[in-house]
Amino acid sequence: METVLVLGGTGCLGSCILEVLRQQKYHVRATARTALKAEQLKPSVDEVVICDPTNAATLSPSLLEGVSYIISALGKSLSLSDRSKTTFHEVDFKGNLNILHLAQAYGKVKKFVYVAAFSGEKHLNVAYFKAHEDFAQALQQSDIPATIVKPPALFSAFLNLLPMARKGKLASVGPGDCLTNPIHEHEVAEACVASLTQPETIIELGGPVSYSRLELVKLVGKSVKRWGKVKIIPYWVAASVLPLVWLVNRSLYEKASFFVNVTQSDCVAPVKGKLRLEDYLAEHV
Repeated sequence: METVLVLGGTGCLGSCILEVLRQQKYHVRATARTALKAEQLKPSVDEVVICDPTNAATLSPSLLEGVSYIISALGKSLSLSDRSKTTFHEVDFKGNLNILHLAQAYGKVKKFVYVAAFSGEKHLNVAYFKAHEDFAQALQQSDIPATIVKPPALFSAFLNLLPMARKGKLASVGPGDCLTNPIHEHEVAEACVASLTQPETIIELGGPVSYSRLELVKLVGKSVKRWGKVKIIPYWVAASVLPLVWLVNRSLYEKASFFVNVTQSDCVAPVKGKLRLEDYLAEHV
């Protein structure tokens, strides 16, 4: 039984990856930054190692002992409820790079699978995308076989809008006419695990339905039976506020900048998923 090291196992995508790995009879080792998070992971994994990938001093070569594969869903949350002060560069790039360096020194990892972001190469002025793309490039230039998995957005991201929807405070940045096709995180997890033994170097995958940004916001409101009017925030208003946010909170600025930029262009990935967002929201609400 081969061992897979999973990074970011406590997130929505990470938990799905753990589930798929266990179903396919892999031996699963996961990392956790705290003892509390380690306790949360224990029912889903064979081993938990407490460490912080963003801090190389907490990483030991023993983390990779016996490991054949690495799957990383490690990344800073885009949720506005996340109060951590770290940047996307520190988590998405530096954290993953520390693990890559450890894997290179270990010399026995057969494959490193990394979850990046679809069309990230087109938005390098945005910290979220740049951090993903910078690590993806470092991984591809390493001597370890790699697959970069690139979804446009996960269904779980829209659960973060539910509290605002229940309060009738949903808003759209700009007219919301650009399209994207989010995908169920379980389908992304299946692609990640399948890629461990497949030759693809890049996998781009989206869901079966392309929605406008405004349609997505309205869909979330409808799921909690709030059919009120969605407030439209003009781009110029959002852009004028961003410099002030940067002065107060760098982490919040990076998230706000992501949302402002991502709504201004289409982001439609090749259709690989079959599950629909409407059904997902109905199930979770």
